[in-house]
Amino acid sequence: MPETQEKRQPIRLLTVITKLELGGAQQVALHTLRGLDSGQYRKFLIAGRGGLLEAEARSLPDVTVHLWRAFAHPIRPCRDALTFWRLLRFMQKERIQIVHTHSSKAGFLGRLAAWAAGVPVIIHTVHGWPFHAYQSWLSRHLYITLERLAARVSTRLLAVSQATLKKGEENHIGASWQYRVVLPASELGGFAPGGEADRRSVRREFGFAPDARLVGLVACLKKQKAPQDFVRAARVVLDQLPEARFLMVGDGRERKSVHREIRRLALAGKVVVAGWRQDVPRLMRALDILALSSRWEGLPCVLAQAMASGVPVVATQVEGIQEAVEHEATGLLVPPGQPAALGQALAALLQDPEKCQRLRKNALDRISPFGIQPMLNSLQTVYQEAWEEKTQPQRRA
Repeated sequence: MPETQEKRQPIRLLTVITKLELGGAQQVALHTLRGLDSGQYRKFLIAGRGGLLEAEARSLPDVTVHLWRAFAHPIRPCRDALTFWRLLRFMQKERIQIVHTHSSKAGFLGRLAAWAAGVPVIIHTVHGWPFHAYQSWLSRHLYITLERLAARVSTRLLAVSQATLKKGEENHIGASWQYRVVLPASELGGFAPGGEADRRSVRREFGFAPDARLVGLVACLKKQKAPQDFVRAARVVLDQLPEARFLMVGDGRERKSVHREIRRLALAGKVVVAGWRQDVPRLMRALDILALSSRWEGLPCVLAQAMASGVPVVATQVEGIQEAVEHEATGLLVPPGQPAALGQALAALLQDPEKCQRLRKNALDRISPFGIQPMLNSLQTVYQEAWEEKTQPQRRA
């Protein structure tokens, strides 16, 4: 196709993500599709069914959305083979030119299908590697091998933090020239410091005293987030501050285990599991502190949301979190896997309003890199660079 004609045609872009759960990777994918110029891109989305963000996805203007029941997190060879074949056929039928994958399952199947379909540009965002120190040796090395394989057919690997990039390079996944860091974006317009009305209404809704000091966790209840550590930290805080209360916003595989830990530590009514919610900005504004007990991370979007809401953060000192939260400047960091240390930090901060105010002010001054437009600008640069590299090879450096 002549170059002048190519420029007049929108590039056919397919985003693939395993499931539209209420999480950072999903929000980044939807923000990207919403923000990209429809005159420049013909946009498609494929995801599994059953996520809370399905309605939001279907409402996106100028995006063709396909939700497939067979696309799901658990590894099931027959079903995954069928999904691979459907992805390949879809890409061929729609003449897809750029595939951008998010999440591990979609990243592996989507990239291999794109390579088999002859898609020119294949991009994957690493929101967090699927391997970590808490796995068995066999599981860890299996995931590393799969990531190495998928990286070989990738045009670009987008890491959400420098730590994520470094971890990929250290494990020999892809080459240095493939990597770029693109910070994950949050729609921060709805997140702003709240007033007394929000504080009182949220406490009333969950049966807390109007003046209770409230600590929140906003996360998927999965092993990565170590929600049981949050419950154990709550016990440490309550031993010092009996009037404190704790709100867990999210759901997931560890929910039953979390409830067992609440019962074991006699915290019923003091630690409340709210499940998935659509009013996270309102709940965030009501918090005195946001806590994050993760054992490993990429770079969670909830940190920027808390900072924009004027809510101090106490989080574990792991990977990308350290790039969003500066210890003693914009929040507090504690070692992962030590709920007692998390609890002590929370209790100390709850009793130090001057430090809370200083952390709030510093955080509000440093959230601009996590907005939508900086991410879109970075992605546009990556797309253009990769597209020209593939379609105009004579321009390669």
